Amino acid sequence: MTVAKPGNYYAVPELAGAYDADTEARQDLPFYLSLAAALGARRVADIGSGTGLLCSLLAGHGHEVIGVEPEETMLSLAASQPHADDVAWVRGTAEHLPEAWADLVLMTGHVAQYFLDDTSWAQVLSHAGRALRSGGRLAFEVRTPDAEAWRRWEGTQSTSRGTVIQTVRRNGDLVTHTDTWTNESGTWTTTETLRFPSWDTVTAGLQAAGLTVDQCWGNWDRSPVRKDSPEWIVLTSPA
Repeated sequence: MTVAKPGNYYAVPELAGAYDADTEARQDLPFYLSLAAALGARRVADIGSGTGLLCSLLAGHGHEVIGVEPEETMLSLAASQPHADDVAWVRGTAEHLPEAWADLVLMTGHVAQYFLDDTSWAQVLSHAGRALRSGGRLAFEVRTPDAEAWRRWEGTQSTSRGTVIQTVRRNGDLVTHTDTWTNESGTWTTTETLRFPSWDTVTAGLQAAGLTVDQCWGNWDRSPVRKDSPEWIVLTSPA
């Protein structure tokens, strides 16, 4: 049995390979597909494209797509998606996006919460804005801090490849979860920290990057933002 030291979930093939199966009920995928169609976005860039599932779906709907992902394991999985050959895959971060290329830039799967301070948040937004063509838009989502989603993470859960025991630690707007995954092949422990920024923090980063909020929804059904909304789903454009 393999016992791995704490590490990055996305770098462990035995875990990352089950990501799409474990998140098959994702509501963000149809939302962003619909958004790209509604905006008439011919070119779409996905920052932190992960397993490449959304990129593949977008390509299958006729969009030109760039998927940017820093983790090699995830890019290896992306290469097996149905429309992988129609996507331009880039190993890297938002700074590797081409200038003025995209009609729509996306950060899905709560990628926006991986930027743990104001500086890194403003930087990724600046690179996303730089990648937009005239009239282009940036869209992303953040879990609202008042919903306290992290409280539902602790405990033991079943996955497609075994069980995971999660513990959670909060420090200000940073939440760290440590997960111990077990199946017949071994045991792996991974650790991840996410930021649950305030609305003021989100918009301050946008302002610093020269972006403004066009629209914001509170959930994937496009309902308006309310106090108990689980998400801020934000559509922006250059100011």
